[in-house]
Amino acid sequence: MNRKSIALLALLAVVLVAGAFAQSRGTLTVTVSEGPAQIILGGRLLGVANPRFSGLVNTGTYELIVRKSGLPEFKQMISISTAGLTLTVQLGSAAVTPPPTVTPPPVVNHNVTINANVANAEVYLNNVLAGRTPFTGQLPNGSYTLVIKAPGFLDYTQNLSVSGSMTVNATLQGITVPLNLGRLLPGAEIFLNGVSYGKAGNNPFTVQIAPGTYTLTIRLAGYMDLSMQITVGGGGTTLTPTLQPIMANYSFEIPESVLNPDMRGNPWSQIRLFIDGVAQKDFKGQVQAGKRVIKMVTGAFQIQMEFVFEAGKTYTFQPFAGLNVLQ
Repeated sequence: MNRKSIALLALLAVVLVAGAFAQSRGTLTVTVSEGPAQIILGGRLLGVANPRFSGLVNTGTYELIVRKSGLPEFKQMISISTAGLTLTVQLGSAAVTPPPTVTPPPVVNHNVTINANVANAEVYLNNVLAGRTPFTGQLPNGSYTLVIKAPGFLDYTQNLSVSGSMTVNATLQGITVPLNLGRLLPGAEIFLNGVSYGKAGNNPFTVQIAPGTYTLTIRLAGYMDLSMQITVGGGGTTLTPTLQPIMANYSFEIPESVLNPDMRGNPWSQIRLFIDGVAQKDFKGQVQAGKRVIKMVTGAFQIQMEFVFEAGKTYTFQPFAGLNVLQ
């Protein structure tokens, strides 16, 4: 065998040996649910899937790790042959980092006292019934809306800023409605439950009062007191009271000294009586207090005078006769 043949055989032997020891390879394909993610095979970074990685790797068994920051990593043993391997990796939800634990400051309560001019009125704090007046309780720091309610009164509202102990003194305003008494005699004084509410003038008398039941009294000199119980409703009340005058009593007498002894029959049949120009049917009766014009007429004579009657008094009138002598 010549040298050329020996060299050719040696080269063929080397090729056959190298082919026997050559490593076979397969294609690894990884698709991830959340990219980009690192593909680590056997502890070595192969590449990045976003969302897919594909590459040739030596056949064999490896630990596959798919890693993305903030997500639980995928870890699995895989075997790769010359036929290759395709995987779909679900990385899952993002890791939840619990919030840091914060210790709240201790709650500090403050004494709050709420007084009102109406006892047992309802006290509301932020629309919640908290109690009744007088109210004492404890509240933490904060802002509150205070509302106080009582029948017959307007709601009392106040904003409270509580940062320490405090006292609220509330004044509730009563709900008032009109009491209209119309045109009364000027000077008439009006009382409700014994309390004076003023005197009537030339205009209709109206006063604002709370709804309820009252004893109304109207008083004027020369007139009988008017007293009555009234109920004033939520819409007010209108009345038209009338005062009755206190009358004066009168009577007329004829003294024996002026009576004609020769007259036969009733002497009053010869006399006519007028008060303020109005003929009277009798010579005794009642007349309204005040100044009145009295006139007695008999035959050819008449007597006329002005007289002031006082309410409630009794008067007796006697005519007298006399002569005036002129020189």
